[in-house]
Amino acid sequence: MKRILNLEGAINLRELGGYPTKDSTTIKYNKLLRSGDISNLTTNSLNYLKKYGLKYVIDFRSNQEQQTWSDVTSNFYRIYSDPVYPLTGNGDKLAGAINHGDYSYLGLIYQSVVLDKHGQEAYRFLFDRLLNNKQDHQSLLFHCAAGKDRTGIGALLILKALGVDDEIITKDYLLTNLMYQDSDEIEATLNDDNGNQDINKMNMTKGDLESITSVFEAIEHYYSSFENYLDKALGIDQTKLAELKRIYTE
Repeated sequence: MKRILNLEGAINLRELGGYPTKDSTTIKYNKLLRSGDISNLTTNSLNYLKKYGLKYVIDFRSNQEQQTWSDVTSNFYRIYSDPVYPLTGNGDKLAGAINHGDYSYLGLIYQSVVLDKHGQEAYRFLFDRLLNNKQDHQSLLFHCAAGKDRTGIGALLILKALGVDDEIITKDYLLTNLMYQDSDEIEATLNDDNGNQDINKMNMTKGDLESITSVFEAIEHYYSSFENYLDKALGIDQTKLAELKRIYTE
């Protein structure tokens, strides 16, 4: 099955199925999709997603983004508003304290998000919805504008929880750079004058290895282990983690 789904009206839409885990299982197909903007989905794209089994859409964008570029609605899936921004500010302070903030532009943003109380609430909501996606051939799509930053963090947290190796997770993140090559549509959509300019800058900044791996470092620094982060920050204890693996791996 294809990793990159080039559907009309979608930016950076990708399948997360097929990745191997440390438990000698693989992520199920037709269960998890990550994406950027989906405000321009065409009828053909909607028909594809209906056959795919899409039931839930989690929108990480800000309220302003959601109002300006509303997701296409349909009768076969439900959209959940789950803004990652605005952050409360405690994440910025915690991120800045690690090595005196000596990280890349995106790295500091990502660390702030995973350490911030509101950011954690947003991803806790995502994991709650993931646990409700129990039926076979029933899928969940999570997205932001670029499908790189807020979505990239979501993908990292999900794949890491399911036991995917860090190297594979970083490669999945860096696929976004391939999607952005020579795309006038992406430039027009993600660098719009009507948008928040800070978010525009983040959207248009190329992903890099240091930025995504900084997330692992921040979690380990403040939570000692990823499992402890899942439990304390996202409310995913060992029982819920086992259920997630049952739902999404085979």
